Amino acid sequence: MVTVALAGAASGFGLTMLRTFLHINSKSTTPYRFVLLSRSDKPELAALGIDVRPVDYTNHAQLVAALGDVHTVFSVIGGSVEAMKDAQLALLAAAKEAGVRRFAPSEYAGISNDTIDLYHGKDEVWTTAKAVAQKTGMEVTSFQCGIFMSTFATGTTKPVTEVGKREGAKTGEEEALAGLRPWNFVVNMRAGTADLPGDGTAPIVFTEMRDIATFVYNALSLEQWPEVMGMRGDVKSYRDMLCIIERVQGRRFLVKENSLDEMRAQAAGDPGKMRPAAAGPLLSSRPSLLLSRLVP
Repeated sequence: MVTVALAGAASGFGLTMLRTFLHINSKSTTPYRFVLLSRSDKPELAALGIDVRPVDYTNHAQLVAALGDVHTVFSVIGGSVEAMKDAQLALLAAAKEAGVRRFAPSEYAGISNDTIDLYHGKDEVWTTAKAVAQKTGMEVTSFQCGIFMSTFATGTTKPVTEVGKREGAKTGEEEALAGLRPWNFVVNMRAGTADLPGDGTAPIVFTEMRDIATFVYNALSLEQWPEVMGMRGDVKSYRDMLCIIERVQGRRFLVKENSLDEMRAQAAGDPGKMRPAAAGPLLSSRPSLLLSRLVP
């Protein structure tokens, strides 16, 4: 049985990925063995049969030992720029020494990280991963999915579905957020306002988080990993999305368009602030595999 390790999957998107993996795996005739690398014990996840391995990302020898029997590593590590970068570089170095065959860093965004300051450390990780692949033959890939649809789930009044019940969600909003914290990004569903990048007409890729996890799970069965695996749930502009929201809510939203200079000024005042892309970087223009191929 192939052993697959997830790093940073104890909360947020990573936990949604882990739960989706376990659900699909339970129905598979060729299941995988999943390992969770975590900075602390997770008894609630261990109770589900997951092999939880506490690790210190500053302890190289411990990381190497934790990865000794692992074939594939998925990183979904988040946090600050430095924390995300340093932990992943340490994980990659340990994976190299342990003989891990496949490694996917914590990408899960668009084709460029230039528009999001928080993601700048990802470029160094990806560059290092490609260098390791060239030297050792380890397969590395960048999963590109655009924006999580769940980013816009705050304020939904939908009821809990069977998926949410399976995952333990108490409300429809919690299910729709899929591990993300409630926040207002571009659109405030409750207040009826929209803060658009530019005129909001640039095409953007949106993908549902459980679809992303299903895509990634099925990528495990590929004979060879390409350097990029892109996916598209849907392609719409923020204006398109706003029209749908207005139609569903039965009201017009108060809309503000923000120029590139205005967004740069806002980001300068708050370097850690995520800026919505005004154009192409979040449009996966060259997906190597269509979502429909790996998501039944």
